[in-house]
Amino acid sequence: MTAGYPDDWPLEPGRKFESEFFTKEELTAKQQENDWLRNRDAEDGVYTEYPTYDYSYNIYYECMTIEELKRAFLYGNWAIRQCFTYKNLAFINQINAGDEWLTLKKFEDGRLLDFESITMIRTINHEMRRWVEDFNTSEYEDGKRFRVIRPWVAKEHAEALTVEFHLGAPVMGLAVPRLRSENPSYRYKEARYEVGPSKDKRKDVGIYFVDVPTDYFPEYIEQLLKATYDQCKRLEYTSDEFKEKYRDDAPRNIRRVNQAREIVEALDDNEG
Repeated sequence: MTAGYPDDWPLEPGRKFESEFFTKEELTAKQQENDWLRNRDAEDGVYTEYPTYDYSYNIYYECMTIEELKRAFLYGNWAIRQCFTYKNLAFINQINAGDEWLTLKKFEDGRLLDFESITMIRTINHEMRRWVEDFNTSEYEDGKRFRVIRPWVAKEHAEALTVEFHLGAPVMGLAVPRLRSENPSYRYKEARYEVGPSKDKRKDVGIYFVDVPTDYFPEYIEQLLKATYDQCKRLEYTSDEFKEKYRDDAPRNIRRVNQAREIVEALDDNEG
């Protein structure tokens, strides 16, 4: 705990930015090229919601480990233009108090490429829900005295499904498939069932299968570190092995930012 800071403050107070890969000047120049980050008053003479006299470019912090980088992202509520670096990667927040990080990489030949935008908290902490069953929990349906499942019965059913998944064996005589053993995509996951809002608006209770994926953040950062310039530019920086291992998770939490660049390049190629 550091005096004057919250107990969970992730940064080391007073740490100087002394990256061997980046200078503040080149990172600032890259921000000024970005429509979300640029100081429009300086360039265009028009109003900007986040002028640099309130939201400085000069908020650079070098993380020494992947775990430190992860803690910084998870703390959240960072100002626009907050920049974290780790080795030759840089991440700059594009939404004030948000979680959309422009991703840049410095290559051995000196080129600095901005190529991706990543929603980091969702990448680190994420769940995927798969709808399993819907129930109507009303005692009567369409005015008819037709009894359907009660909420507490749905809850018990979800709990039984949870045990079924984790133990891989039938519970309470329920005819439930052995999902863990039958579906290889769950090999790298833990999971649970829970009761939530129904998928069908005519019904009241839904049971969802919630995948809690293993933490792929360290491996994801390693993929970025290993990627070549061309792989980053083409957004093909993850290996086939990584994509197979996390095929149900990783692509859903990464947003593309260079589609416009690709379109322009395609037009240039066609004109050539």
